[in-house]
Amino acid sequence: MSESAESTSETERGQAKGGVEKAAPEPMSDEQLRSIVESLVFVADAPVTAKKLSRYAKVKSAEVKRALEALRDEYEGRGIELVEVGSGWQFRSSAKNAPFVRNFVAQKPVRLTRAQLETMSIIGYRQPVTRPEIDEIRGVDCGSSLKVLLERGLIKILGRKEEPGRPLLYGTTPYFLEFFGLRSLSDLPTLREFSELSDESRAFFEKRIGEQFDPEELAAMRKAQEEAAAADENGEEDEGDPSDEEDEDEEDEDEEDEEDEDED
Repeated sequence: MSESAESTSETERGQAKGGVEKAAPEPMSDEQLRSIVESLVFVADAPVTAKKLSRYAKVKSAEVKRALEALRDEYEGRGIELVEVGSGWQFRSSAKNAPFVRNFVAQKPVRLTRAQLETMSIIGYRQPVTRPEIDEIRGVDCGSSLKVLLERGLIKILGRKEEPGRPLLYGTTPYFLEFFGLRSLSDLPTLREFSELSDESRAFFEKRIGEQFDPEELAAMRKAQEEAAAADENGEEDEGDPSDEEDEDEEDEDEEDEEDEDED
């Protein structure tokens, strides 16, 4: 067999072995992408980001975000809802069904004491903040509250403040946002705004977090925030103006002199 024939034969065998060039995959339909994204979010054991979903679905993040928004609208008002929290997207039972779900799984709701709420609100609104700063605002020691909040994963240590003693700095965690159903800290209302909401608006916010606010706890949180704002803007107010006391002393002396003259 000639060399040209052998070369032709090898080429034919290579084509037979490699086969015809693979055809480009057909574009994924919106319905198929929504189905894939729905499955991935459902099996995830924690909130998952659009970026991670796009990596496994092998599509662009923008397409995944559109699919997530479509699924969120589709599940709205049902017993299971797709919600966006601080660290990604997650399927959750509807907040309006929380009492029934809680009874079914026999899970006690997470309760925080007033001291823990005050401490957490100060950290949430003033982070990064040190323990001495929290103690100064609350007027009492917050060590036990910090310990509980750290154990529950609601706050974390961010580092140390560059000042004498280098105290620890505290801030909130991604679980803090997830726990309260928030996307970011900017979603937190000011406590003054919340206390001034209409009944309908307040009910909507409470529905989002799945719990009702205790008026006493709300008052404590608001007080802590107002004290924190006052400490930032004005510092501690002076108890009185010494010049006023001097004026009062002078007036007293003048009155005494007048009384002495009258007696004479």
